[in-house]
Amino acid sequence: MNGPHSDLGGKPTVALWRNNFLPYSETFIHDQLRFHERYRAVVFCRQRRNAQLFPHDPIVALEEIPRGGSKLASTGYGVFGVSPRFDRELEKCGAKIVHAHFGHNGAFALPFAKRQHLPLVVSLHGHDVTVLGSSERFHPAWWRYTLRLSALFDYAAVFLATSNELKELIIAAGCPPGKVRIHRLGIDLDHFAPRAPPAGGDSAPLVVMVGRFVEKKGHEYGLRAFAKARQSGLKARMVIAGDGPLRGRYERLIAELGLGGSVELPGVLPHEKIRALLAAAAVVLTPSVVARTGDREGGLMIAKEASACAIPVVGTHHGGIPEIIDDGVTGYLVAERDAEALGDRLCAILRNPALGNRLGAAARAKMEREYDIVKQVRDLEAIYDEVIAG
Repeated sequence: MNGPHSDLGGKPTVALWRNNFLPYSETFIHDQLRFHERYRAVVFCRQRRNAQLFPHDPIVALEEIPRGGSKLASTGYGVFGVSPRFDRELEKCGAKIVHAHFGHNGAFALPFAKRQHLPLVVSLHGHDVTVLGSSERFHPAWWRYTLRLSALFDYAAVFLATSNELKELIIAAGCPPGKVRIHRLGIDLDHFAPRAPPAGGDSAPLVVMVGRFVEKKGHEYGLRAFAKARQSGLKARMVIAGDGPLRGRYERLIAELGLGGSVELPGVLPHEKIRALLAAAAVVLTPSVVARTGDREGGLMIAKEASACAIPVVGTHHGGIPEIIDDGVTGYLVAERDAEALGDRLCAILRNPALGNRLGAAARAKMEREYDIVKQVRDLEAIYDEVIAG
């Protein structure tokens, strides 16, 4: 692997800060890196994970998971926020700007950017904003973020929110309004593309949900909606890709609803298998809710990916979802926790494949207009230009 100060082809360098590079659920960060045209990125991370799935060069990693690097350096950075290596390599790479994904990673990046007199851009994605309004911010895992929040608001040049709601929430937390912009994460429209309709139709159409098994995903309402479809005589099947602390609860609910033979929980799937799952889907459900802790979604990637595949999405009036789904045009929106309404919309699409095709075609067209990753990354690079010039 080349060092971070190797030849970068004459392009200006952005130092990308993400303490864990990269969890399965954050493919969007890797995609954003892949589509840079005028900038080159050096990734700075405490732990490098899933390197085969998310290759990137150059990268400065204190620790390689499962083995490699320095556990001591990684622990020192995690506890004290200090890394002499990061300081050295940030200076060597000649970065013009630092871009941190997630607010708490911005708190880690802040002192490094200040010492090198580099402008800082922070992307906000959801929980990193909602935690600021909950008691969870007092948990030790969030102390650095909470304590440095005012300094982060003062120093960072721009905060990029993935939805209007996140913009409002970060301003309510004290961020200067003039520093917050909407920047929606794009979709690789070649990677996620419409599938050919199955020959002869599918006698048991597939309903899909994707996401961690946590309260804010609202999977239990999707299960109840699916049970309504089955009880109405529709012979659909469901796959819920993901895992998490509520798995046992979901398994019990599946049994209670009599869905044991029609719902599959395959666990966490790599991105290629998610794409294959979408290619086979008739409908995708995104029944997100505001959790009791206040946690909520930003811009939901699976809704965009399904829409890019021309699959209709039935979601909730929640977070950034209404900015992705146009109710009655590209999919449907219902109130949070309304399993009855969710089931009604699901049944309507399953009973009328032509309706699903029409909604799906409109969803693909919306993604092409508003969420093409090529255009979104160009817009991001224009923000870098502006911040560096300022």
